[in-house]
Amino acid sequence: MVNVAGASKTSIPYAVKHIHHHAFACRDSEETRHFYEDILGMPLVATVVLEDPFLRDGSRYCHTFFEMADGNALAFFEHTSLFKPDDFLARSGFHHHVALEVEGDDAVMGFKAKLDAAGIANEYMDHGVFHSLYFNDPNGLNLEFVTRVPATAEYDRASRLSARRDLAQWLQDRPSSASGGEP
Repeated sequence: MVNVAGASKTSIPYAVKHIHHHAFACRDSEETRHFYEDILGMPLVATVVLEDPFLRDGSRYCHTFFEMADGNALAFFEHTSLFKPDDFLARSGFHHHVALEVEGDDAVMGFKAKLDAAGIANEYMDHGVFHSLYFNDPNGLNLEFVTRVPATAEYDRASRLSARRDLAQWLQDRPSSASGGEP
C-alpha cells in the first residue's frame, strides 16, 4: 500500500512511471532561468526552440527545462506570438501541462488507442528525441504521455552542454513582442 505522505514504492508495475516534467508558460526565458537556476539552484539542462505544433503558423517558442534532484524537471515555454510580457496570461492548456513518462512507444500507442476508443481528442507527436501524446482530462488539465526513444540518451547529454548557448541564441533572435512590441 502506498502512503501518499511518505510516497513509498509498490511492486505493482504501473504503466505511468513518473512525472517527466511539469510545464508552464513564462514571460521571459532569461528572467525564469535566473530565478530557477541562480536563485533556486535548479540547473538549466535543456533549451529547445521549436515551431509551434498547434498553431502551425510558423511561430516559434522556447522551452527550457530545470532539473530537480530526482531527475524530474520544471519546464517553461516562452511563446512570444501569444502574449506580450506586460499582459502575460497563459492562454491554453499547452502552456500549462503535466508530462507523465511511460515506457516505450507501445505504451504511448496503447494509451492513444484507449483515448480514441473513449472519444477523447488527442494528438501524437514525434519530437525526434521524445514521442508524446497530448490530451485533456475531464477537468481541462492538459496532459502529455512522453517516452524516451533511442536518440534520447545522446540528446540528454548534448542538451546539458548546449542549454545555455541555445538560450542565449533564443534571447538574441526572439521576436520583438518579448520586449513589448507587437507580435
